[in-house]
Amino acid sequence: MALVTAASLTLTACGRDSGGDTANAPATPAATAIDDSPAKGEITVWAMGGEGDQMPKIGEAFQQANPEAKVTVTGVPWDDAPTKISTAIASGQTPDVTLLNPDALATFVAAKGFAPVPAGLIDESGFDANAIAATKISGASYAVPLYVDTRTLFYRKDLAEKAGVAAPKTWAELNTFGAALKKAGAKEGLLLATGEAGFTHQVLLPYIWQAGGALTNADQTEFTLNTPQVIEGLAKYQSLVKDGVSSQTGTYEPWGSVEERLARGEVGSVVNGSWLIGPLKELLGDEFDQKIGIATVPAGAGGGVSWLSGGQLAVFADAKNPDGAWKFIRFISTPEQAASFSELTADLPAVTAAWGVAGLDKDPAVAVFNDQLKSTATPPVIPTWAQLSAIVDGYGERLARGTITPQDAAAGLQQDMSAVGLK
Repeated sequence: MALVTAASLTLTACGRDSGGDTANAPATPAATAIDDSPAKGEITVWAMGGEGDQMPKIGEAFQQANPEAKVTVTGVPWDDAPTKISTAIASGQTPDVTLLNPDALATFVAAKGFAPVPAGLIDESGFDANAIAATKISGASYAVPLYVDTRTLFYRKDLAEKAGVAAPKTWAELNTFGAALKKAGAKEGLLLATGEAGFTHQVLLPYIWQAGGALTNADQTEFTLNTPQVIEGLAKYQSLVKDGVSSQTGTYEPWGSVEERLARGEVGSVVNGSWLIGPLKELLGDEFDQKIGIATVPAGAGGGVSWLSGGQLAVFADAKNPDGAWKFIRFISTPEQAASFSELTADLPAVTAAWGVAGLDKDPAVAVFNDQLKSTATPPVIPTWAQLSAIVDGYGERLARGTITPQDAAAGLQQDMSAVGLK
């Protein structure tokens, strides 16, 4: 699970908004096809967080299938990854492969740091469609999705039953649901990260998408933020605080506290990722099924659209063993190895067939995430996303504090994001 945020990305040369920058991408060099011969030589890999802890096991399996290859994995903290990758690209001293967040891809591609994915390396139809879209810049793919991260509604089922309410399916039910959970004993009806740099935009943007809004036009040549749909999404987000369902100063920090507060019943509900399932089961034990419900996010006029992120594997333009690197990525992208990696990390595989191989479709808690993946969106894949997401964070905090109206916020977002640009 990736913890690095878009706001931490700087580099001098992460649905409706999915897809790469079609107007200002670097020229795409021809990608050499990768044959089916065994890989040879050392393949160096950077992998972050818990994924870095488990990647060597996939490397061992790869080495068994390719006896003349050696996979060397270096673990990198997610917070350090942007600087480490950008420094490596600038110096030309890179490993062969790195894990990264989708919202970081365009920044590094703009610096000519990654090689395009060779034609025919993978069957894109076997992956989550939006995860594939988040790898493309000017029509070319520069990474291969490893895992996906979407968000669903976690809620205290026992408090909902006490209050006589069911999980909300629509916006019209959401505020009432959160208020009922507070009345049943929760301190926070719906936890929102309302003023958290790097996270607030991940909470706010889905409300825009659920209202039918979009950040840009279809070809990503201009922003489309000052629209009735965007205003409606901003108003819905703000209404959760105005109605007392969520607090003005909601936070997901410190890391690990969300599941603890949910387990104690202090938080009645939260839209969050699949990584909460394991800790909640540990905290609640046999009470998990009685106390925790998981549902797809409530739908607005534009549907029940949720945030999509995840992890991608890219090969550096200066890789010393690109042939071996692509063969390693192809190996981990098979349903069997993708399922194995999912079992090791608890990540949701981007390879759709891996869900059945790993038995994820048999776990009711995880199955909800599979349902949610049918309705997701990602931010535009553009080099300026780090600056743009920070702007959204700021307006999200102002909306929560009630110091700006949705109408003025939409106009301000349009002006401020246009000043930064899409290039």
